[in-house]
Amino acid sequence: MACAILLSALAGCSSIGAATAPSAYADAGCSELNVAIGTTSKEISAAAITRGKIDRFNVPFWVPGGRQAAGVLKDRQSRRIEGLENRLSELRSARGTRCLQR
Repeated sequence: MACAILLSALAGCSSIGAATAPSAYADAGCSELNVAIGTTSKEISAAAITRGKIDRFNVPFWVPGGRQAAGVLKDRQSRRIEGLENRLSELRSARGTRCLQR
């Protein structure tokens, strides 16, 4: 029980980010795209830090299913990072097509 509470605390808000359609960026200006890129980058960093904490957490041998739960949480964070990286690449391509960089 205590391990489950600890693992969920380590997981934090580990819900996978909602998929955003490219049309959501159609009306966004360059500054809004820059803010979205910065926010997404921060989310990727936070998810990677959380995944590292879960990976380094030493689950006691006597906790039934503790290692499996930690593995599930780590996989969830990995999927979240992949989704965020996809969103980041969409944002960067939208910014590249609309915003002139000098």
